[in-house]
Amino acid sequence: MGQGWEVPEHRTVPDMAGEELRQAIEETTVERNEVAVCWLTQASWLLKFRKCTILIDPWWRDLDAGDQWGKLLGEFPLAPDEFPHIDYIFCTHWHDDHICPTTLPKLAKRFPAAKFVVPLRSRKMIIEMGIPRGRIHSMHGNDSGQLNKGLSFFAVPAAHEELDADDRNAHMYLGFLIRCDGTTVFHMGDSRPYPGWVSNIKRAARLLYVEGSGEAPVDIAMLCINGNDNLRHDEACDLAEILDTGLAIPMHYGMDPGNTVDPQIFVDEVEARGDKIPYMIATPGEIVVMG
Repeated sequence: MGQGWEVPEHRTVPDMAGEELRQAIEETTVERNEVAVCWLTQASWLLKFRKCTILIDPWWRDLDAGDQWGKLLGEFPLAPDEFPHIDYIFCTHWHDDHICPTTLPKLAKRFPAAKFVVPLRSRKMIIEMGIPRGRIHSMHGNDSGQLNKGLSFFAVPAAHEELDADDRNAHMYLGFLIRCDGTTVFHMGDSRPYPGWVSNIKRAARLLYVEGSGEAPVDIAMLCINGNDNLRHDEACDLAEILDTGLAIPMHYGMDPGNTVDPQIFVDEVEARGDKIPYMIATPGEIVVMG
């Protein structure tokens, strides 16, 4: 028992964890036009492409430390010293379940060649964690970048709860479209809908889609469903429909007891709309190859 929080009687257990999961990721073969996806809880993901492996919003807490993080409802699939080789780490905003002060310094030390893609307004925070400036790619929002191994990306402003841009037009909160080996993945970050959001996402997808003309596909979309200062489940369905997403995956639930929902409400909403939205309910620590 803690002040204002309590340890749950039972926690959700990952499909795989630790050394078993690390080895499974390393042994997973990915071809062109494929990506292996592994949910690491909350808004945290590992994506393995044919030539590179990336993390988005990696975080971890010691659940047995006796502090407030003992309230969390699920176990973490991977601790910072258990990850397979990582090439790139994307972080969407400064909140500590997205830019994690426990996780990022350890990953930076373990993988000295890994690059970090972060909001410009979080750059100082990353540097203060001991990560060298030369390893950091700073994004304003509405800008793009390219990295080695065929990876290109676009930063989309996010409204968590509202858009927050400074006099440099650098946004506090971001989402990312990431394209590699013929697959486009959209991680929305934390955001509410805002005027122009959908057009920003579609524009970013078109800019990244060099294989053809016309509407550019968003093959996989990781969409928050917890509401509050994020999308609700029905709004996530709205976005998936508008984007004509190849696969929608709900996220940002199942960890914080004060900020979670049952993903079944997303499933029920999809079914109520006539099953027009391809979707997957992810399990932490499960590897799924998509293509």
